[in-house]
Amino acid sequence: MVAPTLISGVVWIGCGLAILGLAWLIAVRGRVDLHANYDESVDPAYASRWAGGTALLMGILVVGYGVREALYGFDSRLLAGLIVALLVLSYVSKLFAGGFGAGGD
Repeated sequence: MVAPTLISGVVWIGCGLAILGLAWLIAVRGRVDLHANYDESVDPAYASRWAGGTALLMGILVVGYGVREALYGFDSRLLAGLIVALLVLSYVSKLFAGGFGAGGD
């Protein structure tokens, strides 16, 4: 029988890879229009670099958490930390996609 934490870890890894895929499209390929909060008045290169970079960090955190859970089991403190980090990074990514700190405004 497969351990539940292994299954959960694999699901987290899959979700992290999905986030990384979209983040890669935004950050590397410049498809900032994929970001839900992208404001078209913002320079696409700026939004792509910062919002995409933030999304890449989110994906890396989720994959890292999934690997850790698959190998060592569930830890509620780490899950809480991941959720808080994702909420903060999501907010920061929305700010960057809206042009926060872009200069020239």
